[in-house]
Amino acid sequence: MRYLTYFTEDRHRLDITNSWLGEEKIYYDGRLVSRNTSIFGSMHEFTVTEGEQETWYRIQIEYKWPLRIGFDIYRNGKALLLS
Repeated sequence: MRYLTYFTEDRHRLDITNSWLGEEKIYYDGRLVSRNTSIFGSMHEFTVTEGEQETWYRIQIEYKWPLRIGFDIYRNGKALLLS
């Protein structure tokens, strides 16, 4: 099941999915870049090449109050999405 699709300012696409067994997957422009298994959320970190530059992403998935799933997305340490 897809939880979130996020487009960066450079039009790169991040998809966050989760299965009923708790397997979280992160896709960058359709390519699997991170996978974790968790019931209560986890952190994903990966590096991709954008143009000619290495770019570092960190995505935190966690339960937040009141009873929702939150997504925090960082690119090179700068917050893109805080929920």
